[in-house]
Amino acid sequence: GSLDGVEVTGITLSTANLQPGDLYVGVKGVRRHGASFATQARDGGAVALLTDAEGADLAADSGLPIIVVESPREALGAISSWVYRTEELSPLLFGITGTNGKTSVSYLLHGIAEQLGLVAGLSTTAERKIGSLTVTATLTTPEATEIHGLLARMRESEVRAVVLEVSAQALTRNRVDGLVFDVVSFLNLSHDHLDDYADMETYCAAKIELFSPDRAKRGVVSLDTEWGNRVVEASRIPVTTISSTPGIDAEWTLTVLEERAEFTRFELRSPDGGTIVTQVPVIGRHMAANAGLAIVMLVEAGFELEAIGHALDASGGIDAFIPGRIERVSSQTGPAVYVDYGHSPDAFSTTIDAIRPFTTGRLIMVFGADGDRDPSKREEMGRIAAEGSDVLIVTDYNSRFEDAA
Repeated sequence: GSLDGVEVTGITLSTANLQPGDLYVGVKGVRRHGASFATQARDGGAVALLTDAEGADLAADSGLPIIVVESPREALGAISSWVYRTEELSPLLFGITGTNGKTSVSYLLHGIAEQLGLVAGLSTTAERKIGSLTVTATLTTPEATEIHGLLARMRESEVRAVVLEVSAQALTRNRVDGLVFDVVSFLNLSHDHLDDYADMETYCAAKIELFSPDRAKRGVVSLDTEWGNRVVEASRIPVTTISSTPGIDAEWTLTVLEERAEFTRFELRSPDGGTIVTQVPVIGRHMAANAGLAIVMLVEAGFELEAIGHALDASGGIDAFIPGRIERVSSQTGPAVYVDYGHSPDAFSTTIDAIRPFTTGRLIMVFGADGDRDPSKREEMGRIAAEGSDVLIVTDYNSRFEDAA
């Protein structure tokens, strides 16, 4: 079909999110090919279709001009970047990967950036933030079309720093294609997502992909799990290391000074001996480690450690709210009730270890496991929960297509 006079003002994979002027992308799905919705996309205002050869046959009668590529998903990043001009005047981009803690580090980094006076943007499992505007999230890392559209919207709001959670699936499914991060970080690796990856080695390799020159400029790696050294060895960009574990030889070291139900106080020491003493408004040594890593990412982006220290001192510590991460949802009287999104064995262990010191009575735990997701981690999750709590309640929340029993 003819492309004469066709002007594209957006790009989408979903007819539900389609706006007039969009380029609609038809990708082969598990049950149906996206191109089979081409007529619906045309009626919604799509001006052209991007798809593969199979999709072109399915959409032949739609009347839309059709652009055929071998793999629409692999083309999404570059095309989205071109449509939304995200390479132009790009803000500072921070990317965070790891099995556990991505959301916490993201909120802490976002909070510190705002304490430094920056207008900041955020994309996490929980939500997207564009300055003061908040949108509920559906995926840990959005599709490339949404990410680039989000960055363009942030540019309009004069956002100067953007923090993105980057899942392993985001890397293997091309969701962050077309982006080059200024600083990325690796937190940890533990048992999760083995329904998507054959084994832990494959899972780790997916995350290591973030530490390549076409993805990022600099990196920060936590050595608190054995996988950190693997990332350092495989990284093809300059990296610095951090650890909160005594005896680990890292360039940056973090020491927890005080733990209370209201905050965790810590000292962060740089390779040249500079220090920051501050606190994070959440319980748990792992939250102090997350905060330290966020600070080091900012230093790697060019901010002075001393300036960060002054900004935090002025506020009495890090000013950040982390939804659903050891979040207290009860009042200060009666039982303390916490909500935590952790859904892996390591996350269960970390959360129980953080809450136990502040539990004067019984520790009651309620959890469920999603159906149609990695079943190999469930037995270990159950064991840790049973051993770590005084009373355990297992629910059949969201068994999907599995037998709840």
